[in-house]
Amino acid sequence: MKRMLAGLILMALVIALIATPSPASAGPRYYHHRGGHGGYGGAAVVGGLAIGALTGVIVGGILASRPAVVYEPAPVYVAPAPAPVYAQPAPVYVAPQPVCADYWVPDSYRGGVWVQGHWERACR
Repeated sequence: MKRMLAGLILMALVIALIATPSPASAGPRYYHHRGGHGGYGGAAVVGGLAIGALTGVIVGGILASRPAVVYEPAPVYVAPAPAPVYAQPAPVYVAPQPVCADYWVPDSYRGGVWVQGHWERACR
């Protein structure tokens, strides 16, 4: 982008130097018309501003970024859902409950310690 802008500016300067007539080619009577002062009054300034504005519009139109073009997305076809397939559930294993038995342990003397009678539970 910077290279293109530099090229356009350089090209514009070259064209301006080539296209602008030199004062020597105007002739001896160029400076002495309109009352001897040799000027166009404000017409030269207004013309310069107009040409500058026109050049700015042209170069600005070339260099300006283009607006983003938004395209509407293509329609999406959604196929109907397939028919449901019956799947038998996986078998569930249920472990049997433990079989437990409660029993009474009478008073006894174990390992040198007296143990009072109590209930105990045995499961298998």
